[in-house]
Amino acid sequence: MTILETPPVYRIDPRQGFWDFVETRPETEKLELIEGQVVMQAQPNLVHRFICSTLQRYLDDGLRRIDASRVTLQNPAVDLWPLRDGHIYVPDVAVLDLADIAAGLNAVERCDLAAEILSPSDHRRLPGTRQKKIDVKLAGYEALPLCEAVLLIELKSLALTLSVRTGETWTRTRLTGDDRLVLPGFGLDCTVADLYAHTPVARG
Repeated sequence: MTILETPPVYRIDPRQGFWDFVETRPETEKLELIEGQVVMQAQPNLVHRFICSTLQRYLDDGLRRIDASRVTLQNPAVDLWPLRDGHIYVPDVAVLDLADIAAGLNAVERCDLAAEILSPSDHRRLPGTRQKKIDVKLAGYEALPLCEAVLLIELKSLALTLSVRTGETWTRTRLTGDDRLVLPGFGLDCTVADLYAHTPVARG
């Protein structure tokens, strides 16, 4: 049996070639297009899944109170074209506008919030580049005109980086432990530690 230390990367023609390729792969695979390269994400572990589910629950509860026109979804495909050709990301959790969701769509062209739970592969450089995968994706999310916030959530510690747009300016803040994560536009108000409920990370 061969064990790959990092998920494989496939080089194909951007956009339509990506979707043609996706159709040949098992539905359980999480595939992204970054710098024109198809990147396969490793299967998420249990802590990763707990964080995703907890964050989605907080966002769902908040949006139900303040904005029924938006919905939270895990693993939606977000196509950055034409802002960035060759880039289709799959955030772990995203807030989408219900008006953008239609039958037969493979991807949306925007998200209002994107959250990534950071695995070791996110901190590795993309093949053929000097950039870390997560740095490329963060810049891509921040390039989306209607994206309001990006969360980069650590997997092994009670910590995250919050990027928030004010006008045309993005402000990045690192939050840890009992720091409060407050995003009024999404009805979100919890501590960083709250996102790690039921995980070994929360128990130290």
